[in-house]
Amino acid sequence: MYKDLEIPVPSFRRTLEAYFEMAKPRITALLVVVAVCAFVVAGGFSSKGSGWQGLLNTLLSVGLLSAGIFILNHWIERDRDALMVRTRARPLPSGVVSSSPALILGLIFSGGGIAYSTWSVNWQMGLVAFLTAVGYLLVYTPLKYKTPFHTALGALPGATPPLAGWLAATGRLDPDALILFLILFLWQFPHFLSIEMIYKDDYAKARVQVLPVLDPSGKWTAFQVCTASLALLLVSWAPLVTGLAGLFYGVGATILGLGFLGLGLRAVVTKKKKHARDLLRASVLYLPLLLLLLIFRF
Repeated sequence: MYKDLEIPVPSFRRTLEAYFEMAKPRITALLVVVAVCAFVVAGGFSSKGSGWQGLLNTLLSVGLLSAGIFILNHWIERDRDALMVRTRARPLPSGVVSSSPALILGLIFSGGGIAYSTWSVNWQMGLVAFLTAVGYLLVYTPLKYKTPFHTALGALPGATPPLAGWLAATGRLDPDALILFLILFLWQFPHFLSIEMIYKDDYAKARVQVLPVLDPSGKWTAFQVCTASLALLLVSWAPLVTGLAGLFYGVGATILGLGFLGLGLRAVVTKKKKHARDLLRASVLYLPLLLLLLIFRF
């Protein structure tokens, strides 16, 4: 008689898939690719670089840390996620994964990423990993519900993968590493604001403080998208000044930057979701293409 009241237990395979989903594999993969590109650009395979061992250190350090941070982020936001249509089917709010195991796994992965970074490279790499975790989980995530400036604060820890790749390759940071950091920092503004424009109704329900919700006129959203995209274009020329890249890169970076800026302008002027989606797609293409140009250095 109580058969209809039984709660189905997720299969072992479904549970593993849920944990994999919580690690946000696509974003984690993108961050790892960015770090690897920085490793190659820094000369990781040159005579003075750390070689294949350094590449392995980059993959494990960034991969473990990113997966751990995202799992902990799921745990922190599990109640808010249940309020939004876009996120209510995630593993924790849907009940596929229990809260305590998710917390433990997130701590193991993120702690392991920090420890491995320190042990395999140096204390600077470990410090970057630690500050990334603290900045994302203890600063960015809670401030999402208190201030619209959380995007800028979250962009700081989100821009550290190039620093990790550079440190794994050379053991130190230099101005070129900071240029890559700035590129990734500025790129996040149009990228995340496009997501916020698409899902602003969901964010409003969960009381997430995002500009498209708090600024119905769209003026501040337009300002951030346009200024960040323009600054990104200018910073992308910096490798030409430092000698990190050549004319071919300069032409490619200019074409990519102007196209990205144009799509950003269209999205904020029309305020249409389909144009915000175009901007989001362009952001996903822009970053790997720019880094690919840097790797060839022509």
